[in-house]
Amino acid sequence: MTKPKVFIGVGHGGKDPGAVSGGLYESLINLTVALACKDELERCGIKVGISRTINEDDKLLEEISEANAFKPDLAVEIHTNSGGGSGFEVYRQTSIAYGDQSLRLARALETRVKAMGIHSRGVKTKLMSNGKDWFGWLREVKAPAVLCEGFFIDNPTDQATFDDVADQQQLGIQYARGIMDYLGWPAIKPKDRIYRVQTGAFSSRANAEAYAASLREAGFPAIIKEEVTNK
Repeated sequence: MTKPKVFIGVGHGGKDPGAVSGGLYESLINLTVALACKDELERCGIKVGISRTINEDDKLLEEISEANAFKPDLAVEIHTNSGGGSGFEVYRQTSIAYGDQSLRLARALETRVKAMGIHSRGVKTKLMSNGKDWFGWLREVKAPAVLCEGFFIDNPTDQATFDDVADQQQLGIQYARGIMDYLGWPAIKPKDRIYRVQTGAFSSRANAEAYAASLREAGFPAIIKEEVTNK
């Protein structure tokens, strides 16, 4: 199966912090969410391009250029809202070329966010007077694309929900899951890890065998490994 390609645009950055409220900076939240989304997609075998991985200047025209150069199967722009309101919303394309696919992608993302218990303001459109999409990202990216506004940085309830980095990362993971739902790409369950503890070391093989036997009798796995210590 050919690996799909996803491009992530990370809103604001560097000298442009975006919205700021309650000690939170949109540019940093966007980056945290985007990196978590990227990590989850890559863990599941999807190729990912991203407009920035650090807090640096990240102009929209550069993002669009990078996205189109990557030739993605879809593109997601990550932002954080402000100015009155609460919850998540996502803007979709309306063009003939990508409108239907963009709507399906937006709905897939919204479904995953709502499953977190986050209020959604819905899948939205915003148009200029000429009828074209208002957001340059949706207008110029040559792929099915959406623009996500994760939550309202100046809303006390939203702040309390997402003031922790781990919660912001969880939002990014759910974005990734929504992307995979849209693509029909299987999510891979994270691997469980186990940590083995050595309980004994003997210079006599016979003593080691006897100790291992006692461990097995007690229900513990016991493996003997021979090591040379006087190399």
